[in-house]
Amino acid sequence: MVYVMSDLHGEYYAFITMLKEIDFSDNDTLYILGDIFDRGPEPLKILDYIVGHENIILLKGNHEKMFEEAFEYGDYSLWYYNGGQRTHDKLIKAGQDKEQQIYNYIKRLPIIKVVDKFILVHAGLKYPVNCNQLELSDFLKMQSEDDILWTRDNIGAEKQYKDYTVICGHTPIPNIIKINDNSQNKIVYRPGTIYIDCGATFTGKISCLRLDDMQEFYLVRN
Repeated sequence: MVYVMSDLHGEYYAFITMLKEIDFSDNDTLYILGDIFDRGPEPLKILDYIVGHENIILLKGNHEKMFEEAFEYGDYSLWYYNGGQRTHDKLIKAGQDKEQQIYNYIKRLPIIKVVDKFILVHAGLKYPVNCNQLELSDFLKMQSEDDILWTRDNIGAEKQYKDYTVICGHTPIPNIIKINDNSQNKIVYRPGTIYIDCGATFTGKISCLRLDDMQEFYLVRN
């Protein structure tokens, strides 16, 4: 089975509970669409778990990108503003060698994965007027890393690229459909796009989507 999750933001124990809920095994594959870092208490535990499991594929999110740039340029202001200090404190305790290893790992992370007819990214894609005339490789080449990791322009302006569906996180679903009731905080389907970020650290809810049959799984963090 193939599963997709996103925006775990340091919620390691909820993540492990979700893996038990879906009965995740070595025969399955899990894609995580970025943002395992920041805000929650145990981002490095999530990273270590991913690194220890070849069948879990992490894509880069904007929070991993902020760590990457902070490490490169020594400017932590943007990262800290977005909740990065908690992760940085963990990295400092882990030591410089560990931080360097994590930077090397994060730097190489993919920003796009195509799985069957699904395009997996962290935030979203841009759609030129002629997008349906482009081959998939050309359509993906025209996407910038900034858009893939940060864009919210796609929300409310979704388009269908051929017979592909984009799956993304980045923006918590309550911010997309404007809800206050967490029971309504569920995966959102729009033309050509599926949003799966239920806002783990804000709402306490994590979602998981199984691509084989589109079954949805939800967990509310204690």
